[in-house]
Formats: sequence, structure tokens, C-alpha cells
Amino acid sequence: MMQTDHTLDSVDLTVMLPAYNEAAALRDLLPTIKAAAAALTPNYEVLILDTQTAMDDTAEVCAVNGVRHIRRSGGNQYGDAIRTGIAEARGTHLLCMDADGSHNASYFASMWARRADFDIVIGSRYVAGGHTENPAILIWMSYVLNLTFRVVFNIHARDVTNSFRLYRTAILKPMKMESNDFDILEEILIKAVTCRPSARVGEVPVTFGRRKAGESKRKLLQFALGYFNTLQKLRRFQKAARKDNKSK
Repeated sequence: MMQTDHTLDSVDLTVMLPAYNEAAALRDLLPTIKAAAAALTPNYEVLILDTQTAMDDTAEVCAVNGVRHIRRSGGNQYGDAIRTGIAEARGTHLLCMDADGSHNASYFASMWARRADFDIVIGSRYVAGGHTENPAILIWMSYVLNLTFRVVFNIHARDVTNSFRLYRTAILKPMKMESNDFDILEEILIKAVTCRPSARVGEVPVTFGRRKAGESKRKLLQFALGYFNTLQKLRRFQKAARKDNKSK
């Protein structure tokens, strides 16, 4: 049966959701996540990475659904949630998804099926069969950002900015990640392929839906306007990772 205690025993799968005032969406989402994860393995856990202080009743929603509720360490930003979740994860594989309902648990099976083929499996909006329900302007902006990251950093994936991913947890645990915003997603990919040239990144098609409740925390326009600074920062990460890799 599913493990929900806080022992150090490993599990097959950790499902991790950063949550920032997302109780309304989680009420509907958590039962479907548990059902989808249980269909893959009986030995799983679900982690909700909440804000440092209570903003809503997320803790109560987690208790009702029997999943782990964790206050993120270091701050309330997205990067803090990702770092906290990786540190807390006990799964051999870690599946990260949004808590707003835009990522559908029905895709767990297709991502899980490729876990032996890839170290990182991206739920992709931009491969054949993928789709996004975002407005056209956001789709265009996202496409430009993804193209830029692919070309600049030589990442062999079409959707490098989507957070819906299945990781082999062992490649994440040693990483020192510095980004605090959503660019931590690109940092992970850059450091994975730079520090581990043998790291395999694959994609499976998914549909990115509109959020089911609450307000978006991802300010794509703000990120797009500042993406030159983000690119420069990530280039520094890449250079440092290459230097560390050569010194080993």
C-alpha cells in the first residue's frame, strides 16, 4: 500500500507539486493524482510543497487526502519549492507537475513507460500529438523562448520550459541549483546534459490545459522581457558546470 509516513524508506515514485495558494485546485486534483500513481506502482508518495506560512487551507486538503504536506525551505519562490521537494523526495523517480490542474494525471502512464529509456521525460506541448490551451500570444512567446533555449544551450528537446517532467531522482540529488524563479527548469536541463553528457532527455506528447482554479503565478510576459538576463545567468551556470565536470 502507499507509504505516507516520513521514514527514510525509498519508494518507486514521488509525485511533487509546488503549491502557492492552490487549495481549491488541489481538492479536485489530488484524488486523480493518487489514482494515477497507484496504477503505476503501489509504492509511491505525493509531496505538496506549500508556502512557508499558511495562505489557505492547503494543509487541511493534504491531510484529508493522505499526502505529505511540506513547507518549502529558503523562501516562498518556485525555486525554493523545487529544491525542497528534491531534498524530501524518497522516490527512485520523481514526477513534477503544476498544482493548478493544467497538467493532467492521465499522462502519468505514458511518461512512466519511458523511464527506462530516458533520465528525464518531459511532458511536451510541442512534439507531435502535443497541444496547449493557452492563448495564441502566450503560445508564440513560449515557442520563441523554447527555441532560444534549445539553440543556445544545445538541448535536444522541443519543450524545455514545461515543468511536467519525470526525472530519475539520482541525477537531481547532487545538483546545486541557484535559480529562484521558473528558470530553475532550464537550469536543471542545462546542468543535467552538461555535467552528465550521457544524460538522456526524451519527450512524450501532452495537452497543457488551462488552470482549473485560482490565479497564475507564472508571469510569462515578465519572464520574456527579462529573458536576456536569464540567458546570461544560465550561460554562467553552463560554463561553471563544464568547468566542474572537467575537474572531476
